Amino acid sequence: MNINVPVQKGPTNTPIGTTGASMFSMHGTPLLSDGASYDGLAAAENLWLSLKVYSSGGENAFHAHTQEDHAFVVMQGRGTFHFPDGSTQDVIQFQGIMLPKGVNYRFEADEAENLVLLRIGAAQRKTEGVAPLSKRGSPAELKGTVFDLDGSEKDAKAAKTGTPSRPIVPIPGRFFPNG
Repeated sequence: MNINVPVQKGPTNTPIGTTGASMFSMHGTPLLSDGASYDGLAAAENLWLSLKVYSSGGENAFHAHTQEDHAFVVMQGRGTFHFPDGSTQDVIQFQGIMLPKGVNYRFEADEAENLVLLRIGAAQRKTEGVAPLSKRGSPAELKGTVFDLDGSEKDAKAAKTGTPSRPIVPIPGRFFPNG
């Protein structure tokens, strides 16, 4: 099956009429030579989807989401998830990992290629509807609910976090899903 997909500059989300439904696409997401990107794809009241791209590295500090269950599905590359008890899990293309709220974890990307993750988040929210959302597509009310293992609030810009703290550097002319 040959599907012609227009080249886009990153993920898109298009409302479908006035239904509340939307169509989203990951086509045209820039691959990176450094840093990590995190783009919202779609949101419903208690479920939201994002796309994350890691040039290398990963999220190096153990952290837990106290209000949100979430999962990652590897769309490209390979990641290794680490847990405080010493256990690890490699996850490859089209495999995923489910992280219930409160589970501490960190992960690293294999250096061979960008790690592209579909991130699915869900929580029982206090706010009805889909607004307000953060720029990454998750409910704004979840700000301040992610903590590092030491009890401090997670700061994506802190060096201990890893790749997300570095500037995003796209590779000219290279996009997911075709490289």
